[in-house]
Amino acid sequence: MSPSRRLMTVLALCTLTGLVQAAPPAKPAATPAKPAPRPTPVPAPPAPTGPAAEKAELLREAARNLDKAASALAKGQKSLAEQFFSFAENIVGPDALADLAPLFREGAPPRITTPLKKLPMDTPAQPAVVGGSDDDEPEAKPQKGSLTGSIKLEGKGAGESLGVVTLTPTSGKARKRSPKQRIVEQRGRQFAPHILAVPVGSTVAFPNFDNLYHNVFSLSEPRRFDLGLYKNGESREITFEKEGVVRLGCNLHANMSAWVVVVSAPHYAITDATGKFSFKSLTPGKYKMQAWSERSKAPVTQDIVIKAGANDVSASLEAGAAGSTDKFGAPRGQSP
Repeated sequence: MSPSRRLMTVLALCTLTGLVQAAPPAKPAATPAKPAPRPTPVPAPPAPTGPAAEKAELLREAARNLDKAASALAKGQKSLAEQFFSFAENIVGPDALADLAPLFREGAPPRITTPLKKLPMDTPAQPAVVGGSDDDEPEAKPQKGSLTGSIKLEGKGAGESLGVVTLTPTSGKARKRSPKQRIVEQRGRQFAPHILAVPVGSTVAFPNFDNLYHNVFSLSEPRRFDLGLYKNGESREITFEKEGVVRLGCNLHANMSAWVVVVSAPHYAITDATGKFSFKSLTPGKYKMQAWSERSKAPVTQDIVIKAGANDVSASLEAGAAGSTDKFGAPRGQSP
């Protein structure tokens, strides 16, 4: 090999050697990172149990109802505010919230706080109407006169409404009817009976056989009252000492209505839905007849004469009964 060729070969080898030495060493392949270990879950402490825990939850529930009551009152929703207040009161007792009661009950009828009584849940249901002197205290010896009749609204039919008719002798000689013990139940979100006629001095129990709360009240002048919240066969009683028509409502369910008609007359009867009524045993003579319908604006009074044998009469009433209100007197709808 010529010297020049040998030189070129040496230079080529040196250049190749330098390139190889200049190349950086290859990096080792990265090892996959191990996932961080998951923390061991710490079990939640067991919820407190026992009488103290149960009491604490009841107090929290009462506080939630009081908050709702305050919020509703601030919005001018007096009836709703009083309902929430009553729920709180039922939990902690009336004494604990006595200082707040006037704030939520001003303008409502007097609250009845007599102890609740318990009636069996299987107590038989009440009929749609109860009351009538012929049935309540039949005459031992039938008298010579009788009366059938009807009441009309604006000179027309009764319009599928019930009413009460009373008769009082103008002579002032009349048999005084003894007070009765009666029931107006709440069952299936309805009152029964829908119309109850009782003599002055009668006592009426108002049991609730539903598993939800009702709040029976009346704004009628003969007997204003508010029975409060209760359910499941619990009951309170009211004695009616003054004659007149007492309209009943439930402050929680606007569709519920009924009437207690308190009478001082010796003869009284409830009409059927067409307005018809009858008296089987009357002493002949002059009587003052008063008629009322659940759809009439007010009762009407007229003088009649009963003769021996069968008699017949009719009475025309002005329509226009007042609408439903809550226990503060505010009008409301008819949805439950």
